[in-house]
Amino acid sequence: MEQVHECQSPLFLAVEVEPEGDRTVRLFFSAPPEAPTTRGFASIMHTGLDGEPAADVLAVPDDFYTALGLAEAVSPLRLRGMAAMLSRIKKQVRSAVA
Repeated sequence: MEQVHECQSPLFLAVEVEPEGDRTVRLFFSAPPEAPTTRGFASIMHTGLDGEPAADVLAVPDDFYTALGLAEAVSPLRLRGMAAMLSRIKKQVRSAVA
């Protein structure tokens, strides 16, 4: 698992991409129970992206949290961590499909 250092709490993620077909993406996260916000962000990512085709994951806008209204409710530092999660996911997906 790869640590996302931009998150305020320790968060680790792993990405698996199916080798055939639409290259389905599988996401795995680990965050401590005492980090509910970080766990919540990971849950949003998992709910929205796990099981989706690689092309769809790569098409997610880097500022997707704006459409969810999170930019108005969450600090910029927290949003940086969420954006970093997506960036790491996309990087691993690109590497797997290249």
